[in-house]
Amino acid sequence: MPVRFSHASCELLLTTACNLRCSYCIERDLPVLSMPVEVGARAIDMFMFLAEGATTAEVTFTGGEALLRFRDLKSIVSHIRKTAKERNIACQLILKTNGTILSPQIVDFLSDESWRVVVSIDGAPTSHDRHRKDKSGRPTQETVAQNIAILLRRGVECVASMTVHPDNCSTVARDVRELQHLGLSHIDIGPVYGTAQWGEAESLQLADSLNEVALWMRDEAAKGCCLEIGPLYEESEHVGDALRDVWGCKAGSSHLAFLPDGSVCGCSSLAMLTPEFPELVVGDVWKGLDDGALTNLQQLAQAEGHSRLGCQQCSTRDNCAGGCLAINYSTTRSPLQPPTFYCRTISAIPKAWSTAFTPDASE
Repeated sequence: MPVRFSHASCELLLTTACNLRCSYCIERDLPVLSMPVEVGARAIDMFMFLAEGATTAEVTFTGGEALLRFRDLKSIVSHIRKTAKERNIACQLILKTNGTILSPQIVDFLSDESWRVVVSIDGAPTSHDRHRKDKSGRPTQETVAQNIAILLRRGVECVASMTVHPDNCSTVARDVRELQHLGLSHIDIGPVYGTAQWGEAESLQLADSLNEVALWMRDEAAKGCCLEIGPLYEESEHVGDALRDVWGCKAGSSHLAFLPDGSVCGCSSLAMLTPEFPELVVGDVWKGLDDGALTNLQQLAQAEGHSRLGCQQCSTRDNCAGGCLAINYSTTRSPLQPPTFYCRTISAIPKAWSTAFTPDASE
């Protein structure tokens, strides 16, 4: 059943293996597997068939650490380019990486203009190295920062993925400034979920930290510096009641994810939860999609407000689509019930956004 969208996207989990041992990793329950090139090619063939009619597509390579399988990645990319050309689909390639693995060959490969590289880096060394160590317990921030500098010098589009742990929630603004000093102008901030507990104090501190970030953005904009910092994007969907009567996400509709063994899920975040929630698997690259499992996932992903009891009386519901399905599953164990820290974070965005983008906003 081909997807009828102008844009489609998919993720390939090339491996669940990783060279780091991050304390908050949500993948720790997955068996160590790597995706054979044949499985990757089948995944792309299935995705391109389902994306029939789309004019643009995104393919994201992730893990584990995808660059542990660099040779396989190159082979699968060759298949993507060939298949996308045959179907007249413009394809954006995205690599998600922990940033510790780099070589001249990798840099040359990523210098192609079709790549965007999303690097996990949590800010200053004291924040990053608290949780993101290698398997020998050694810090990694210096290596990641050096590799980002190499990529930026070669003109590679880099995005920082900054994960906030409850014990780092008071240093978010400082960590954002550190990443900007590294040359990064696009930074996505997201709280740890599923492997850490957010108390009320930490949730409120994160909200305050977002406002500090907004003040920094406003000051930098006055100097002519344009920063893209999520979730405080200028075109954010979380302000102005932009999500009124909009619920859910595109998992299982215009977006799919493929595990190393060829299993299919709605997104990579849901894929990481399959050991505990096997019903999130909706097919595989050999037999195709299971219509019943896919329908169930789509119904959950796109459930409307009347099915989301916790959202019905929420004052910020018109700026929120009901929470991330994966975050909901991994925290409340209910796909339609977001955790309190998520709700508080979304509720804090309009005020912070106004601080960032309204010239006379009160500090």
